[in-house]
Amino acid sequence: MTPLPPESALDLETLELLPYGVIVLDARGAVLFYNKREEEISGLARRQVLGRDFFREVAPCAQVRDFQGRFRELMEAGRGRVDFDFTFPFVLGPRRVRITLQAFQKDAEACCIVFVADITGREALRDQLLQAQRFSELGEVTAEVAHNFNNILQTIRLSVELASASAGPQARARLDRALAAAEDGSALVKRCLDIARKEPRSPLEPVDLNAVAEATAEFSEPFLRTARAEGREVTLRLNLAPGPLTVLGDAVELREAVLNLLRNAIEAIPGRGTVRLLTEGSGEAHRLHVLDDGPGMGPEVLEKVFTPLFTTKGERGTGLGLASVHAIARRHAGAVEMTSSPGKGTHVLLTFPQAAPDGGVRP
Repeated sequence: MTPLPPESALDLETLELLPYGVIVLDARGAVLFYNKREEEISGLARRQVLGRDFFREVAPCAQVRDFQGRFRELMEAGRGRVDFDFTFPFVLGPRRVRITLQAFQKDAEACCIVFVADITGREALRDQLLQAQRFSELGEVTAEVAHNFNNILQTIRLSVELASASAGPQARARLDRALAAAEDGSALVKRCLDIARKEPRSPLEPVDLNAVAEATAEFSEPFLRTARAEGREVTLRLNLAPGPLTVLGDAVELREAVLNLLRNAIEAIPGRGTVRLLTEGSGEAHRLHVLDDGPGMGPEVLEKVFTPLFTTKGERGTGLGLASVHAIARRHAGAVEMTSSPGKGTHVLLTFPQAAPDGGVRP
């Protein structure tokens, strides 16, 4: 981005042709010019902003007020330039922008030309490349880690089977759940090895989403016990729609995805709160909801939650849980959406196409 040099005259035709937004302000901050590209970026028409105070009427938000002081400094000096990036809450949605303020003289009065470059797409492409690189790096160590973890699981399975042989009915039921969890772990290891070796996975089969929800609710009990041990009162509520809700999938993968969501929701609640696991069948799709009344998160965190290795848990987090959920949803021709805001909790929605009677997916 090359700003106009000081003392240059404004060429409005040229400013209209530039590939980034251009705003011209007088020394008081009133809008003198607003090009078409800036209309596209901001969602505001030129007639709505001309002559109005940019900082108080056009963009009266905290992000803009942060650079109002720099604008005043430039106007007092009558020269200079400043650049910075930030996320701006435009009418059409938040966008990442790069701003350049350039002071210049017009008719012996100080003015400011503001260049606005929408870098949202560029940063998204960069994030995609970084994500691909991270997956590549993970693939290099996956096989070794999976092999060692599989040895641990085999020891656990053998111990559970031996204990179950002499246990009473109540203890045997708990040991059976532990054995089922170990078997899910073995299946997860196999999938890790499949990814590392780039081998094809097993075909998908009809799965009842209600059964997945019920089983995963049971598997989440250790996380609830941990919460209680930490002095947090977290309740899990299960609400299932009339079923079965049949989707085409891999039951182990689906349980893994839902368990990741439940664990995150339980760990997100700092004191007393509720996690809700709901299923819903409508039209040609079945849905599973995980809701919590934890502290929620802002847009800066929300836009990164499915990125591999991104975590807000510090050393306790791996940054792989939600990335795995996203990958599983895509493998099942489904989708995952997350909505959240500070102080209002988090809602995650998994959507999968309904399985057709012939075992395929409804178009």
